[in-house]
Amino acid sequence: MSADNVEVVRRTLAALERAFEAYWRDPRPIIGAYESGELWPEWQEWFSHVHPEIEWKTVFLGETFHGHDECVRVWHDFLRWADDYRVTLEHAEDLGGDRVYAEVSIIGQSKDSRPPMATRFYDVITIRDGQIARLEEYTTREEALAAADD
Repeated sequence: MSADNVEVVRRTLAALERAFEAYWRDPRPIIGAYESGELWPEWQEWFSHVHPEIEWKTVFLGETFHGHDECVRVWHDFLRWADDYRVTLEHAEDLGGDRVYAEVSIIGQSKDSRPPMATRFYDVITIRDGQIARLEEYTTREEALAAADD
């Protein structure tokens, strides 16, 4: 099952990369597209890999968001300030049980000409029913692995 869980993470992050590419080809408010049922197909694919009751513990905001609706609101807020924002999976490995460790790089450019953002998150991801059910972001590998041991 562990190799399957790593593959779920790979598929989900690849779908997210494609979703951002689609967004930047046709930028419009993601929250409006979601609420009207007119999401880009790539975003629909991403949601198909994410459990409807997902818990997303963010680093930047220091909050935990629940469910697809709240995830859309977070992406909407992120994308309002950006001229570009991309997420790339760099590495994924099995942590045993239902959890996967992932290193994710993020690049972005704000609309107000600040220097480009380039960072890396270290995630502990929980898989349930073949979907990402919990995503916990950390700023270091050590923090993520320590949290995974708890």
